[in-house]
Amino acid sequence: MPSHRSSCRLLLLMVLLMLGSATSAGAQFPPDSLVSLKFFDKDIPVRELIGHMRGFSFALGVRCQYCHVGADDQPLSEFDFPSDEKRTKRTARVMLQMVATINDSHLPDVPDRRVPHTEVSCATCHRGLSRPRMLEDVLAESLEHDGLDAAVEQYRELRGEYYGTGSYDFSEFVLTSWALVLARSEQTDEAIRILELNAEMYPESGTVRLMVGEVFRLVGDTAMAKVHYDRATELEPQLQSQVDRVLELMRSGR
Repeated sequence: MPSHRSSCRLLLLMVLLMLGSATSAGAQFPPDSLVSLKFFDKDIPVRELIGHMRGFSFALGVRCQYCHVGADDQPLSEFDFPSDEKRTKRTARVMLQMVATINDSHLPDVPDRRVPHTEVSCATCHRGLSRPRMLEDVLAESLEHDGLDAAVEQYRELRGEYYGTGSYDFSEFVLTSWALVLARSEQTDEAIRILELNAEMYPESGTVRLMVGEVFRLVGDTAMAKVHYDRATELEPQLQSQVDRVLELMRSGR
């Protein structure tokens, strides 16, 4: 489940967006005219544009100051909305054009396209993250730069904050697949640690235990491999035929 901190933050964001943002006494927000528009039509109704902005906020899990010049404790009436100073604002225009091109120019070419048509949006990729990335890519970067302990800790932190939100895939197969990649690149200690972390998260999964055994087999530790194969079949008896084939390979020296 999402952490209490994450849930409270999301609730606060929703309240602020629904009520409209607080402003100082006498301030006029939203404005009655718009400047510096480069993607949206310049005659778009202000309220409609604000609706789009709210959608971006939810999709990326950010607030107005992510793209616009202003501080968290400032009223929106004091933000410099016309400014193009922030890279994120300029990037957003590129992303909006990309989404429009996909929906208008590429998806219509899909053969036998189902109705109603599926279209992409910011949330399709971002899922509440300002920088959408696959979980295994985030952990691999942490492993490379900060070491195995840091990668494991990062997984725990991300799972604590984002589990159940859809921002990252925390299913057992993600860590299993990544661990096998590590094993094949001869990072066997790392692979075993990641699989054991996965077994901690999914203690009833025989498949995870089977994969731990496979890594031990790859490094020639047949005794430990057998321990994990046995545990795998205890948890999931239907894996017995698969384990028997592996054991036969081990006996034949392959």
